[in-house]
Amino acid sequence: ADAIANAGIPVVALRIDRIADFERCVRILGTLTGRRDGAQEAIDSVRRTLDVVRRATQHVQRTSVFLHVWDNPLMAIGGGSFMSELVEIAGGRNVYADLPERSPQVSFEDLVRRDPDAILAGPLEVSRLNADARWRSLRAVRDGRVLAYDTSLVARPSMRLGEAARSLARLLHPDVVLP
Repeated sequence: ADAIANAGIPVVALRIDRIADFERCVRILGTLTGRRDGAQEAIDSVRRTLDVVRRATQHVQRTSVFLHVWDNPLMAIGGGSFMSELVEIAGGRNVYADLPERSPQVSFEDLVRRDPDAILAGPLEVSRLNADARWRSLRAVRDGRVLAYDTSLVARPSMRLGEAARSLARLLHPDVVLP
């Protein structure tokens, strides 16, 4: 970014941790590009889709969820991440939503104590977690509830946030009808 700025090219760096940050950044980009109306249309479109998922899951039993990030050290998605918000919208409850960080380090003992109903992990991690004897101490693993989510969709705060929430709702509550 410094090299580009030093070449006289305008640079903007935006950080998106929460869904509200996504909306703020889209507004900024709309202003910078002279496309404020288009930016608002994009925000409205994402909000509509998120609202559809939220309404579809509003009466479901909340599934407690551990969002797996990394093993060594063990890291989770915490309450400071848009991914935690997506889980809530999708009818889940992030067991680490009480931690304000985006991806805090946690202990395995604490995870066992929180005993989530389901584990959301990247596709490459699901079989490894299922095969690891240590992870069998978790009810979610024993019950076959280690669920692979689409990391390219869910782990990126983009115009596809609504689609990401919908995909998580389908994983957590396959019986819910999503229009």
